[in-house]
Amino acid sequence: MVRRSPQTERLVEIVEYLADRPTDGRSLADISRTLGADKATLFPMLTELTRVGWVVKHPTKKTYRLGPRLAPVGDSARIAVNAIAPARKPMSRLAIESGNVCCLIVPSGGDLVVAEVAHPEPDDRPLLGVRAGDKITHRPPLGSVLVAWADDFAITAWLDRNPVVAEDSSRYRAVLDLIRNRRFAVEQYPPEPAAFRDVAVSATSIAYGSERASRFTRGQEERLNVEMLVGEIDDAQLYRPLSVNSPVFDREGTVVGSLCLLDVPEAITGGELRDIGHRLRDTADDITAELGGVVPG
Repeated sequence: MVRRSPQTERLVEIVEYLADRPTDGRSLADISRTLGADKATLFPMLTELTRVGWVVKHPTKKTYRLGPRLAPVGDSARIAVNAIAPARKPMSRLAIESGNVCCLIVPSGGDLVVAEVAHPEPDDRPLLGVRAGDKITHRPPLGSVLVAWADDFAITAWLDRNPVVAEDSSRYRAVLDLIRNRRFAVEQYPPEPAAFRDVAVSATSIAYGSERASRFTRGQEERLNVEMLVGEIDDAQLYRPLSVNSPVFDREGTVVGSLCLLDVPEAITGGELRDIGHRLRDTADDITAELGGVVPG
């Protein structure tokens, strides 16, 4: 396992915190209090960020905000993610029509990374506050559509990341077959869905850097059990989906991302769930076509 660097993590947290409200200057005390770090630890980091122009320090108020040297970095990042631009309009339409958060997930090493997020019209329901750049570990039952079309070696490696699931790998392989046939996957809430959702909402609330990156799965891994991944869908049964997912393919017919509809607010019938899956699949196919991709026959 790669050793983590606390100093690097703090630098990332500082930049993300200042980016959260870019027009507001933040004092050293503000930053220290929010990030839970000593001023003596943060001050040298802020001094270096100021020296290179990533951060600007107000001459009299002694507050910090993002600096001009980050602008070209952001421009370069925008160019790098333009490949997912065709997903934005259909994602936004789906989010508004369904009333749920819609996001595009891409694999990155052993993680799942949120590449794009579309929000529905505002309402009083607390939403899972996922945002671009959030990530969680790619382990069963999460990310099944990203491996359903993969070779046996990749599927086995994915299953082995969750020892509990690995013990029942034959069932999971059968579910992956179903996912390939219908081209969408469903992950449903585990027992005590309200408690799980409260943790998820808390995890995706205000946090920065590595703290935000690790919150969602902290203490929840034991809840990610084999029953969360839905196999056969019974039209009359009730389901409480955490996410519904459909693959996006590239020119070679390889899965490059997963279109996800998150956190359906109440239990729905299998028939309703199937309708959501078909609508999501159609949207994912539209994105595949926009990217010049090919859905495998």
